[in-house]
Amino acid sequence: MALEPATPEDIPAIIAIETIPGYEVFISSWSAREHAAGMASLDVAHLVWREHGMVAAFAILEKLTDPNRIVLVRRLGAARTDTGLGRRFIPALMDRVFETTHCNRLELGVSEENPRAQRVYHREGFHYEGTKREIHRHEDGRYVSSLTFSILRREWEALPRRRMTEI
Repeated sequence: MALEPATPEDIPAIIAIETIPGYEVFISSWSAREHAAGMASLDVAHLVWREHGMVAAFAILEKLTDPNRIVLVRRLGAARTDTGLGRRFIPALMDRVFETTHCNRLELGVSEENPRAQRVYHREGFHYEGTKREIHRHEDGRYVSSLTFSILRREWEALPRRRMTEI
């Protein structure tokens, strides 16, 4: 199990996760060309979580060069749910961002229709900040709101799991 930078060879696996039936309600997807362009950008990072040599999850980070030291989790997804992966992947992602960048604020948006993800982010120390109302229009014409969550560097540093590793 490891969180590492994605390579162009990982793009098909990332797209496969993005396009899992039912995920379109929660996350959007990019073409292979868009992923490749993101990987070439200094402002974007694609990370993958591997288990048994396979991509089990991914995250796309943006705003890595933001002068206000804000990093945005543009998208993340997992090949399977209900496996406990979030308990390993999200803390590893947070640690990676705060340990390898000057990030002061890590933020993300989550669909109002995804209470499971909301619980994961809250459990891992993110704070709910507000709702962007009806920001996504789905193919069926419905509008869905996005909930904004964030965690600050000082909050991440104070997490009980972090204090336990420093002892």
